[in-house]
Amino acid sequence: MDKQDNILSQVTDRMSRTDSGAGIADRMSKRLLTVADMLGGENETFRRVADVGCDHGYVSIYLVQSGIAANALAMDVRSGPLAMATGNVQAFDLSGCIETRLSDGLERLEPGEADALVIAGMGGKLMISILEKKSLMNLGIKCAVLQPQSDIDEFRQYLRDNNLIIVDENIVLDEGKYYFPIKVKVLEDDRVGKAIGRSPLRLMDMPGPAEVAKALDISDERDLERICNRYGEINIIKKDPLLEQFLLHGKQVCGSIMKSLDKQSHSDRYNEVRQEAEDIDLLLKMF
Repeated sequence: MDKQDNILSQVTDRMSRTDSGAGIADRMSKRLLTVADMLGGENETFRRVADVGCDHGYVSIYLVQSGIAANALAMDVRSGPLAMATGNVQAFDLSGCIETRLSDGLERLEPGEADALVIAGMGGKLMISILEKKSLMNLGIKCAVLQPQSDIDEFRQYLRDNNLIIVDENIVLDEGKYYFPIKVKVLEDDRVGKAIGRSPLRLMDMPGPAEVAKALDISDERDLERICNRYGEINIIKKDPLLEQFLLHGKQVCGSIMKSLDKQSHSDRYNEVRQEAEDIDLLLKMF
């Protein structure tokens, strides 16, 4: 191959890798692709997205290449992954659109720098601690996609308590594991939200949970809260086929646990699992 052919080959390769995010999409897991696409749902676009815990930077690259974000700020607390992200950004010729920055969570994100946020692949409690350190409303964040790896019921409740309204959620089955990415809108309303010292909206007054209460004939707010926190009101309303699979798996697990427990000596745990099994049976009637 002569020099001219080599240059042409490099240009062609670069175009194929960067066209509509296809090149980077080939490297991304189903989970990360879902997270990124959820941010741009209904043709939404953003000025700048902050990608916290960016790791290899794939999400930031995809968002910019796909036109979901004009720019991105890829942040990570570890210098190693951040160096990898910087290399990937350079390889896709996006250094002018994507900045990489060493940051512990939102610590180095300043107000007005971004209007959207992605945090994916961290434990739920860690994500809560990140969100508690800085107000998304004060930072100017309008929309976020958040994907906790654990403590998802506690995480959903945290969102509701802090003015972060769940507007979409998906279930992703990726390499045998279920993931629950959640899209939220940040309300600029000082009447509600524990983060600003006001009482949050009642669950029954929120459109999603209210629809679940009607569909399942639930009148007790504690029952509604438990079910919405555990399975996600949007997933229930959608009747997501993967939710049915998740429920059937959960029913088997509950059955096995209950068989292994002594009702007398482990009564609290037995009743907790029994309640979960009853909730699953209630939800399975929808399918």
